[in-house]
Amino acid sequence: MVKTVNLTQEALVGAIARLVKVKSFTDITVSELTKVAGVSRPTFYRHYHNIVDVLNVELTTMLADFETTVIFHNNSQYILQMVYFFQRYSATIKILLAAGQEEQLRQKIARVMAGLSLKKPTITSLTILDQYYYVVYHTAGLMTVIVDWVAHDQPETPEQLAHFLDDNSRQSN
Repeated sequence: MVKTVNLTQEALVGAIARLVKVKSFTDITVSELTKVAGVSRPTFYRHYHNIVDVLNVELTTMLADFETTVIFHNNSQYILQMVYFFQRYSATIKILLAAGQEEQLRQKIARVMAGLSLKKPTITSLTILDQYYYVVYHTAGLMTVIVDWVAHDQPETPEQLAHFLDDNSRQSN
């Protein structure tokens, strides 16, 4: 059953990716999506309420993988892991951006990154309020640059981008 759900999810996401290349996400209908995906409407509605739900499932899966893949050891390695991770998920990120889900993407990524950032030894001496602002500031900046990098077809190598981000984060500490 889980394998069938995953195949349905993959087919629907692939169909969304193809459709947003030729029309606005808001103009895509469930009928059109299911036809392109090769999925029946009853199957679609068994798993999703609307097309945005398909993207939410994809984003949730991506973020669960992020939480188990990216581990804080030191700042340089942490940033490089993030860049590589988002490069691996660049197709998903581009679909979310094309579907107008940028704000949701940014908020959810920032929330996960915030949890990971709280493990940094450099912020343990800060007050709770200062930790909060530190995390908001740094995660929003990192996430915004990485999403922009993906949206612009990754003009720098992951190592170049990670080096820039690491140098920049050191200057703001």
